[in-house]
Amino acid sequence: MNDGRLSDAALGVFPEPIAIVDGALVVQKANAAWSTTFAEAPLAEPAVAAALAKVLSGETTRAEVTLEIRAAAYAVTIVPVPDGDSRAALVHARALSAPAREPPPPPRSRDERIPATLLRRILDRLPVTVSLVDAEGKSIFSNETRARLLGAAAEQELESGTRALLIDPADAEFAREVEARVLATGTEEIITSDVPTALGMRSMFFHLVPVEGEGPEERLVLCVGQDVTEQLRAERDLREEREFIRQVIDSDPNLIFVKDDHGTFLLANKAFADILGKTVDEIVGQHERDLHDDVSTGGFLSVDRHVLATLEEHTVDELVHWHTGEDHWYQTTKRPLVRPNGEVHVLGCSVDITTRLEVQRKLEEAAHEVERRAVEAFRQAEAKAALVDELDQKLGIIEAQHQEILTLSAPLLEVAEGVLAVPIVGAMTQTRAEEIMHRLLGTIVERQVASVVLDLTGLETIETHTADHLMSIVRAIRLLGADAIISGIRPAVAQTIVELGIDLSGFVTKRTLRAAIFSREAARSAASPRRR
Repeated sequence: MNDGRLSDAALGVFPEPIAIVDGALVVQKANAAWSTTFAEAPLAEPAVAAALAKVLSGETTRAEVTLEIRAAAYAVTIVPVPDGDSRAALVHARALSAPAREPPPPPRSRDERIPATLLRRILDRLPVTVSLVDAEGKSIFSNETRARLLGAAAEQELESGTRALLIDPADAEFAREVEARVLATGTEEIITSDVPTALGMRSMFFHLVPVEGEGPEERLVLCVGQDVTEQLRAERDLREEREFIRQVIDSDPNLIFVKDDHGTFLLANKAFADILGKTVDEIVGQHERDLHDDVSTGGFLSVDRHVLATLEEHTVDELVHWHTGEDHWYQTTKRPLVRPNGEVHVLGCSVDITTRLEVQRKLEEAAHEVERRAVEAFRQAEAKAALVDELDQKLGIIEAQHQEILTLSAPLLEVAEGVLAVPIVGAMTQTRAEEIMHRLLGTIVERQVASVVLDLTGLETIETHTADHLMSIVRAIRLLGADAIISGIRPAVAQTIVELGIDLSGFVTKRTLRAAIFSREAARSAASPRRR
């Protein structure tokens, strides 16, 4: 059998009063017939309460009592049903006496009776399974809905006359016991089962009703079954969706709640319940005044009324007292929530802004302090402004002098027509090499220089990076089409060049600047055309 829980859709199938009662004798579910029949609470009757106690305690698995309410008598049957980890009982009431009715009209003539074929077609059209069996379990009637669920077993039933059970095989013995009880006691019974059918596994609800046969002693059982698979699946899906939504809103650290137009809470998340030291179930159904003091309640309800009157979203900062005694500021946004039936509720979401306000306060204090210090710094800045200007002027002079020193440390001397001499004195740094190259290359182009003599007489030592800078200058001179000559290499420098492995074989070298100039003049004279 299935888990025994009766769905709302399944409860509605039965015309007689039926309800599910928990261990606290509280009705958890009931059909419309129960609510209509019992305006007063029948569970308070001593006989019913005692029978319920026996079933719920496990002392018995079935209890039957007679209940009299408003001059009407009812046969009450109580059986246990599983309800998770707790106990619950199914209570079924069947009327034993009914108000006097007028005598039935005389039977109609045979022509007025419904033909059997028409009745058969009507029963075959019903969406529920209908079967009729005798006391020996023989099948007397079965409609097409039941035959479709039985599949091939329906033909075997028709041929043999032995009823095919439309029930979980594990529940077959229990079903036979219930049928026997229906025949013996004349009371109705209910069976729920997950049934393997030709259409797959289906959840079925069976209502077993005793029926008098044609003979005075003949007793039959009418079994009406309804396929509630889709209803149960829909209820399960709805339950899972509600549980999912509950997990989502409970995982949100912000406060989420819904109130009706009177200020009663219809929904709240765990964060909301936690700040009040309550559970969600304890919050739902409570009024605003039951949870907060009069001053806070008045402010909360005032915003609610504004939202309900304007049907517009409204945001406000509110001070909320926690059950721990702490006060927290929340930024609450409330918006109208219109239900399909036209009712308007208030949906609220509150964000704790206590920390933010504290940070904002500290930032404002810091801003004031920064402003004070800025004023003081401005005064000091004004006092130092003259000094800064003076320093700027001195730095400008120093920079100009530096450039002048760079120029003087490597002057560009035109020693002959088309010959430029560059005496190099002191260390050769990257900055100095770039300065010499920049001025030298510009002068070569501007003066149409044919030869450049790099005089190293002023260099007492040379290192690898100094040689690299000189080689770069020589290569740049050659790229502009001028000849490059290196002169004035001291013996110590020559020895260092050899030790460092610097190759000057591809360059023209002369002992002195004079020798370099003379060689250029001699080369130019030799290249000039002779006069005849």
